[in-house]
Order: sequence, then C-alpha cells, then structure tokens
Amino acid sequence: MGELNSTKWKTAKSFGESLDQDNFTETTKLLDPYCIYDIGDKTLTGPEKIVDSYESNMIEGRAKFDFLEWGKSRIEQVSDHEFYVHFTDYLGHQGVKYTHRCKQKITINDVNKITRIVHIHNEDEANRLNAFKRQVGLL
Repeated sequence: MGELNSTKWKTAKSFGESLDQDNFTETTKLLDPYCIYDIGDKTLTGPEKIVDSYESNMIEGRAKFDFLEWGKSRIEQVSDHEFYVHFTDYLGHQGVKYTHRCKQKITINDVNKITRIVHIHNEDEANRLNAFKRQVGLL
C-alpha cells in the first residue's frame, strides 16, 4: 500500500475534512463526474446528487436535533485506491446526548478523484441511534 502522504491519502483526508466542515464546494471538487454513492437501498450518481444528499442530511439533522456537531473524521487505508472514512457525529436532544459513529468506503482513481462511495451499514450502531431517537421522542 502507498504511504500516508500519498495524493490518494490526501484526497481521502480532504473528503473527510470537507464533510466535517460542511464545505460542500470542496466535496464536489473531489468527486469524479460519474461518482457513485451507494447508501443501502439507494444509489446516487454524480457530484450534484451526492453532495445534495450530504447537505440535505446536515440541514435535516440540524432542524431535528437540539444539538448536532460533526467530529473530526479519521482515515483508514484499505488498499492503494480504497479508504475508510470514519465519521463521528455528536447529537443532543431534550438534554440527552449521543455519539453516533459511521463509516464510508471510498475508491479513488489514478487522477485522485473519488469514483465510488459506499455507506457501510452497521446494524448495532443503527439500533443504538434508533434507541436514542425513541428516547427523545424523535422516532
């Protein structure tokens, strides 16, 4: 595998940081024009649809919860072209706090554009998030 300072590593890090900071302009620049985003039962194609999904999630989350803050993403290299981006979200509602963790696998091509994003479903984490939402009356 490549070194941690490789251009692909830097692309993965920039992707995570751009989402940590709601910098959707930067996120868009990192995506290949034909990038595919697999989110469980749905697939989005192209930077505009993908970034709109991230932005909508942010807007909906901030409207729903009393408190929502993104943590600092962490990058884990899987292969020369694949990386996991680990995200941490700090949620709060009606005085109850919850730390949500998720990860996405990204694939980066030879011109350092992200060609595929796969949301990695974690059943245990989904159950914990739903339990938090039920506890605060959001589910």
